[in-house]
Amino acid sequence: MNNRTRRQSLILGLLMLGGATMVLAQQPPASKGSSGIRKPQVSDTIKANMYADNWFMLYINGELVAVDSISFVPHNVISVDLLPTYPMTIAVLAKDNADPKTGMEYANTNIGDAGFILKFGDGTVTNAKWKAKVFSSGPIGRDTKNPKVQTEPLPADWFAIGFDDSSWSNATEYTHEQVGPKQVFNDYDFEGSKFIWSGDIELDNVVAFRHVVKTPPDGKPRVDFSNLNNVVPDGPQRPPRGKR
Repeated sequence: MNNRTRRQSLILGLLMLGGATMVLAQQPPASKGSSGIRKPQVSDTIKANMYADNWFMLYINGELVAVDSISFVPHNVISVDLLPTYPMTIAVLAKDNADPKTGMEYANTNIGDAGFILKFGDGTVTNAKWKAKVFSSGPIGRDTKNPKVQTEPLPADWFAIGFDDSSWSNATEYTHEQVGPKQVFNDYDFEGSKFIWSGDIELDNVVAFRHVVKTPPDGKPRVDFSNLNNVVPDGPQRPPRGKR
C-alpha cells in the first residue's frame, strides 16, 4: 500500500468513526432504572381558588393541601397551585364563625350564616353533587335566649380516600345573594361554581364536604406524578454531595 492509499484509508476510517460517533451522540443516553416519567413543571399544576364564610381546611387524596390563614374577618380568597392526580378525592372542613357552645356569633348576639365555594383550574367546581355532613349545629330551635348546640364527633379518617360517605347528604346550593361574599371574591375566577353548605345555612356551623373527581373535567390529559418519589425520573440527575 503506497502513501496515497494509506492516507485515503486513514481519512475514510476517520470519517466512518466520526459518523459513528455522530450517530451515537444523537441517541439518548441509557439510564439504569429509567422510568419514562419526567419531573413536574409549574405548567403541570392547576390553580385552586377557595372562599369560605368563614374558615376552611382542604385535603386532596388524604393529604392536607390548604388552610384558610384568616379565621374570620376580612373574608379572603385562598389561591394555591396543585399538582392533580386522578381520581382526586377532595375533602373540606368548613366552619362558620360561631361560638362552639352557643352556635352564635358577635358575642352571642347574632345567628350568622355561612357558605363555601371552590374552583380548580381543571374545571372542578362545587355544586349539589358534593357530599355534605353537619357536625355542629345551633342554636337549637333558634333559641337565642338559652342557646345550645348539637355536635357530633368528626371521624378520624373523614378526609381519607377510602372513607365511606354514602350516608352523607348531598350539599345544598346557595346563591351569591344568599351568602353575600365580600368584594375580594370578585377578583378571582369562580365562574360556573356554586356556593354550597348543608341544608341550613344559618344554624349549621361545622360542615364537612367530600367529592371525587374521576377524570379531569376539562378533558385535558395530565401526567400522574403521584409515584414520582419511588422512581428515578428521566433527565439529568443532581450529582451526590461532594461530587459536584
